[in-house]
Amino acid sequence: MSESIARRDFVASGVFALGALASGDSFQTSPPLLKAAINGGRQVGSHPALPTAPEACAGDAVAVARAGAGAVHVHVRNAAGDQSIEPTDIARVLTAMRTAAPGTPIGVSTQFGIVGEAARRHALVEAWSVLPDFASVNFDEEGSVALARLLIERGVGVEAGLPNADAARVCAEAGLVPRCLRLMMEPRGADVAAAVRAADEMETVLDDAGGGRPRLLHGFRTIAWPLIEEAARRGHQTRAGLEDTFELTDGGPARDNEQIVGEAVRLILDVRSAR
Repeated sequence: MSESIARRDFVASGVFALGALASGDSFQTSPPLLKAAINGGRQVGSHPALPTAPEACAGDAVAVARAGAGAVHVHVRNAAGDQSIEPTDIARVLTAMRTAAPGTPIGVSTQFGIVGEAARRHALVEAWSVLPDFASVNFDEEGSVALARLLIERGVGVEAGLPNADAARVCAEAGLVPRCLRLMMEPRGADVAAAVRAADEMETVLDDAGGGRPRLLHGFRTIAWPLIEEAARRGHQTRAGLEDTFELTDGGPARDNEQIVGEAVRLILDVRSAR
């Protein structure tokens, strides 16, 4: 199979898969979804190509979809460049991204530190007038269970952010594992072996909880690329982008999100072809 055909199939199956999962179908994509995480909580200007303004996020949504991403995760910013989940900011960014990249599912962060108070975070999400396709909820944070239930009730897919087995247990004990769009395992730290062990521990908890929901494995900084490779070996979904790393697999600086996603596609295809 030529690389161009493989990349075409990767893009096609990735985009199709998320739409099916959002509608409730329970299956693992082949190849699994690659999501682009385009900015995160990174400081404005920390990378020359870091998108924060709505127009820049919209441009990157187009670029990463072209490179092979089947969905985009964005940390919304306000006019000052600070992270925000205010309804007007959410609406402005989602509208810009959807106009530029129609059909590409867009998800947002609800990270606790954006607001710093569980009740206020819940109220702001409840007030959203324009809804994302999915939202990440970190289950090691105060108010996560109630927030996840609110999002599900509003028809928003929930990505369960799971940094460790304890967070996975919170999600499982709340009965939310089978109701999430996906279960996002994101071990912390810089040690690859420790991250893999943490992923194994989370897998055990999730296996016991059942539900058959897709799993996504990724890491930050020095473990970003090793965990993309590990996700490909396990047949899990994964993600790539400037939120997770500023570097390519060879340690060189990444130009932008499009280049990182393209590199991730190549790595995943290499792993799959070796299986």
